[in-house]
Amino acid sequence: MQGSHFYQPCLFSYISPESLIPSSHILKRIDSLIELSFVKGLTSATYFLNNGRPSIDPELYFRMLLIGYLYGISSDRKLCEEIHYNLAYRWFCRLNWDDRVPHHSSLSRIRDRYGQSVFERFFQYVIALCQKMGLVKGECLMTDSTLIKANASLASLVALAPQDEPKKHYETGLHPPVGRKINNATHISRTDPDASLAHKKGTSQTLKYKVHHSIDSYKRIILDCYVTSGSMHESQVYMERLNHILKTYNIPFKKVVADRAYGSADILNQLIKQQIKSYIPLFSSRSGSACPTLEAGFIYDAGRDVFECVNKITLFPSSHIDKGIKTYRAPTKECRSCVKKGNCQAKIIKKSGRRYVLRSVFQDLYSQVIEDMKSPQFLKKLKERMWKMEGIIAEAKNLHTLNQAKYRRLEKVQIQAFMTASILNLKRLQSVD
Repeated sequence: MQGSHFYQPCLFSYISPESLIPSSHILKRIDSLIELSFVKGLTSATYFLNNGRPSIDPELYFRMLLIGYLYGISSDRKLCEEIHYNLAYRWFCRLNWDDRVPHHSSLSRIRDRYGQSVFERFFQYVIALCQKMGLVKGECLMTDSTLIKANASLASLVALAPQDEPKKHYETGLHPPVGRKINNATHISRTDPDASLAHKKGTSQTLKYKVHHSIDSYKRIILDCYVTSGSMHESQVYMERLNHILKTYNIPFKKVVADRAYGSADILNQLIKQQIKSYIPLFSSRSGSACPTLEAGFIYDAGRDVFECVNKITLFPSSHIDKGIKTYRAPTKECRSCVKKGNCQAKIIKKSGRRYVLRSVFQDLYSQVIEDMKSPQFLKKLKERMWKMEGIIAEAKNLHTLNQAKYRRLEKVQIQAFMTASILNLKRLQSVD
């Protein structure tokens, strides 16, 4: 017999919302791991003690944010709507059926009130929980960066003023005069001046930010998520962020892993001085390698700092060093009369006919790194970085709102990065048996 259901609204309900949510639900697991009442002390300095009307509870605010970043809800308006009718979200926020959800505009005002420092301390608190649970070993640190689209379009670009009028902008529109290109030296975004033009190979050039992530390789806990403009190169901030991690968390990392973008001589030398083993390949030619190829048949004498060719002609160094590259030249007379000059592999100065070779002042370091790059352990670390580090970045971008900046200006994008990283760390934390 066909059944029928007659809906009769109840005036009162005696069922606890918590009983309808399974214990395996991720929000229940996160709720059992972190006691969010600590955020009241974290934010107390941003409020007057005995003046003004009561604010939205800081704990409620952070619970709402965690839901938004966990489920990839990038809109504050959409977040408030979903909390209004989602049973699990209401329970996590400690809201009863008849409690009003805060207005979406309040979330923006609270974020601006707290500022970057409050969210950074929240991020560090989550890291401390991970350390307490043994998820941070402090043996190997992995680093990588990713570009994210800014919340501004190319149409917002305006031309920078000439150097003699630095405070003015000129509304030239998107298209510059014929023969000129738009770049970060000539144009700036009117709506988000902190964003800059950047792109990766195969993608279009748009306004972007860059997020520099560093993780402990053991359980992939994010220890740093530093935001810069999109045009900032990875190598420019690497040592600063590494030292920040060592100082902030007092973790004596002895191994670091990164890709070619970090393989500059300056970084590699600093790591050697700090007695940190690096698994970082040398710069590729596209990213500005300063490791010239040594021509065949030329032998370097380190004691005299000269080269000798197969015909025993000595090439002497130039006193000028350009970008770490030293030039070694053969005497004009001897080079012109050399019987083997037809097969010489050295470069030639056309006007004089002299031959020359190039050698980096960091050549010994480069040679050692090139040798290390062939070792099985080095290759293993690079493969491990691929799925650990790049997997974290993919997860942050595809699931937790880091595919695009939600806000404008660097400080607010940094807040977004802190909250995304906090969620990723809480996910690792709740998965511990």
